[in-house]
Amino acid sequence: MSVKLISEKVSYQSTPQALSFVILGKIERWKESLLVAWCVAWVFCGGIVISEYLASTVRESRMMYVIFLIFWAYFLWRVGRVTLFRRGGNELIRIEGGELTLKRSIFTFGKSKSYYLENIEGLRIIELDKKSIAYTYENTWWVMGGERIGFDYQGRFVKFGMQLSPKETKQVFELLRRRLNSDLKKSS
Repeated sequence: MSVKLISEKVSYQSTPQALSFVILGKIERWKESLLVAWCVAWVFCGGIVISEYLASTVRESRMMYVIFLIFWAYFLWRVGRVTLFRRGGNELIRIEGGELTLKRSIFTFGKSKSYYLENIEGLRIIELDKKSIAYTYENTWWVMGGERIGFDYQGRFVKFGMQLSPKETKQVFELLRRRLNSDLKKSS
């Protein structure tokens, strides 16, 4: 069967055996350029601190540089991961063979997680108060997150569908809900 578009960002394919979605992590070109510039500036600043660390002979100063560089490396990892995801990442959702498989990949690299359909409970759209800080943060383009759909699975809450618009969320949710219900009826 052919691939159908929900939006520029979301596509899906449905066959009698499987339903799969691809949610692209792409953003506007200017936003992507800002992320790359941020990453380059972050590396440059870290390079200056590393050179100061190497030039310093005072023990207390070197300790301060090490502490700073630990935080710097953590945030470099965070901004680097978001930059790579926005340049070539996507989220894959697939229902097939009695399992729901989720995968966040960056340039095809990523780990899949599978969930048995019979153990999935309470598939729902995640609603956040539009006036909350969490809503604002989750909708920013410089972070990975903002999942819109979730379910309970063996005592924990699983989220997916990063930064979908309300219209995209409804369409993806309805297709998933229908397939989940029909697959569960077939297996009963």
